[in-house]
Amino acid sequence: MDFACIVLFLAFYYLKPQEWAPIFGTIHFVQLTIGASLCSLFFRERSLKIIDFFKTPQDWAVFAFIVWGIFSSPEPNGVFGEFSTRYVFYFVTVLTLTSYFRLNKFLGWWTFFIAITAILALAGEFFWDPLDSYAITHGRMKDRLILNLSMVNNPNALAHTLAPGVAMLYYSMIWKRPIVLKAFGYVGIALIIYAIYLTFSKGGYIIAAMTVVAIFTFGRPKYVQVGIIVIVASMGSAAIYSLPRMNELQNSKADPAIQGRIASFRHGYSYYNRYITGVGYGNFMGRQLAEYKLNKAPHSVYNAIGAQQGKPGMFLFLLIMWSNFRTLLFLRTRTNEEERARRILFALVFSYALSGWMVDFAYRPSFFLFAAAISVIHRLAYIYEPSPEDHAVERPKWMPNPMPYMRNATLPKSSTPYVPTVKEPESSGSWSKQHKEPEELESNTAPAGAGVKKARHGFDWIDIVVTLVFMKAVAVAWVYFINNI
Repeated sequence: MDFACIVLFLAFYYLKPQEWAPIFGTIHFVQLTIGASLCSLFFRERSLKIIDFFKTPQDWAVFAFIVWGIFSSPEPNGVFGEFSTRYVFYFVTVLTLTSYFRLNKFLGWWTFFIAITAILALAGEFFWDPLDSYAITHGRMKDRLILNLSMVNNPNALAHTLAPGVAMLYYSMIWKRPIVLKAFGYVGIALIIYAIYLTFSKGGYIIAAMTVVAIFTFGRPKYVQVGIIVIVASMGSAAIYSLPRMNELQNSKADPAIQGRIASFRHGYSYYNRYITGVGYGNFMGRQLAEYKLNKAPHSVYNAIGAQQGKPGMFLFLLIMWSNFRTLLFLRTRTNEEERARRILFALVFSYALSGWMVDFAYRPSFFLFAAAISVIHRLAYIYEPSPEDHAVERPKWMPNPMPYMRNATLPKSSTPYVPTVKEPESSGSWSKQHKEPEELESNTAPAGAGVKKARHGFDWIDIVVTLVFMKAVAVAWVYFINNI
């Protein structure tokens, strides 16, 4: 029941059934799912303790971010419901995904709903339009593809929502998968790329391209990463600028839409420096209209959080992001399925961090969901004992796999899983040396915590220092965009 609840939440989050027909508008799908998920926690076999909520750096950082978001608002009671809802699904997800098997199933569903979003957008353009998206696309959106659901009802939102789907589909259905599944994966990637292309979103093109580059660089030796980046930097820019509307970036000073965003950035930066608590969640546009007679959305995660929650809120947000990156970058995986989950989550975080400069996804549930999934990886690698679902044994070559897209068959309870010998890295100074190449990963499971020195339940000095450096970098980039775009 608990796993079904978080999958249903993903379905309601992306597909918005209440917006398909008036009869569904009376049903509170999200509230019902939240209630069911909370009930599922009380019927768990494991007892629930307070310590279960504070086992990883992500747990502490998300809790602090939620508390500060409520406290920094001029009307805490008014925003308590929205923030508490997000936190409920954060810890429900953390407590539900108790094994890599469940985590990969969850990420598979996540990838599926992103692909379905792309398919629905293309269907509305060519052969099936139940949401009347076609009229909006070729009306006020001036031929730029949208899907008439509240989360993706403008081209930029649709493009940035789909951007991580390219990497997610690659790792879910192509990377170390059977040929049949790969074929479906390539079709899915082609559909997502085509949907992004039809949005004519400059930012969407850039993020999708950078996410594809990340696919081929992540987890590889440093010299390979440098070579790929050099090739892309020298040849990729010309290809990007050949896409629709990209030439507008060369004359951004004359583009009223871009200059409107820059004005929003300027006002947000002013709030960020003037108010320790910011202007409060949901108050950006109202305050901007009252003070500057401009009714522009933040158009950026960093602009929204900095303006609405001030420097403490920005620090906590970046602390969550750094905790996510640190867990993923320095994790030593032992199986292909562990590596698959790590790479999918890296694509989500990487795409979100870059898209954050172009679209306001600041408080989207997806942010809290991928933070929860990374907290799960942290727990599985450093804290939890291995789950029976993750005890896998290598099948003999003569034995056919009836479901080739699934993990290897689980061992009987009385059996002992095969434990491969993991060669120690030559040096701990480089992340790429700590990892075996993906082709060398075993298909069997090693004991939990193999090669791990100690569990990190909270933060140390390096987390604080790196987060402060990121804060400074964000401020510098913020000022650069205001003055140079």
